[in-house]
Amino acid sequence: MECIFDKNEAILSASEKRKYYVYRLVDPRTLQTFYVGKGCGNRALQHTKDARSLVGTRKKSPKSLTDDVEDEVSLKIKIIADIIAAGKEVIIVIHRRGLTEREAFEVESALIDAYSGLANIQSGHYSERGAITLEDLCQSLNAVEYNEPDEKYIIIKTTPDSINANGGLYEATCKAWRADLKRARKYKYVLAVVYGIVREIYEAKEWYQMGDRIAFTGEPTTALASLKGKRIPAKYRTKGNAYPFLYKK
Repeated sequence: MECIFDKNEAILSASEKRKYYVYRLVDPRTLQTFYVGKGCGNRALQHTKDARSLVGTRKKSPKSLTDDVEDEVSLKIKIIADIIAAGKEVIIVIHRRGLTEREAFEVESALIDAYSGLANIQSGHYSERGAITLEDLCQSLNAVEYNEPDEKYIIIKTTPDSINANGGLYEATCKAWRADLKRARKYKYVLAVVYGIVREIYEAKEWYQMGDRIAFTGEPTTALASLKGKRIPAKYRTKGNAYPFLYKK
């Protein structure tokens, strides 16, 4: 007799002891991954339900969903809302299932490393020991954390892949970020960070709108020079600070 599973039944088919899985959310318009996560139960399906609920309860358009909050949750919801508004469905790819929670964390982190150049907006649980060259690992481990200066600044995290793809550190740092233009204009300095280390400090001359994102023009500055080559504090490296565009706390 044929057994037909719906999406909820299929995703709940794992055993109780090894109930976790790792998944990707893919934008059907571009076929780009924009989220990697781990969960159990119907976690992978819940994001779309949350997006539909948020749009309905707040009565907001997808474009305005990030007006109030700039974090990985609101950004993820906005992308899903955009997909729904286009009359399409998010593509869910289950990469591994039947995992313990610890195994799921490890797979999630490794998968995030593999998609670091895409629109992935969540950092892995063990991202501090993710993909990195041995030379950069040594430099990162040997670096000391900087002490918070009085000046206001923005941290922008980038990667060697992004630097190469964009033609340089400045080009990979200056654009294009999902953030509030009005708020960003209140910050004078930008820290370009790679593998948790401050590689350069820019003075932002102008912040401007770039489609649904923002960007800045600027130049290297000797201000905050004491931070260069040092490690960003732990509070900027936690899972809750996954999005690569962060304001000074």
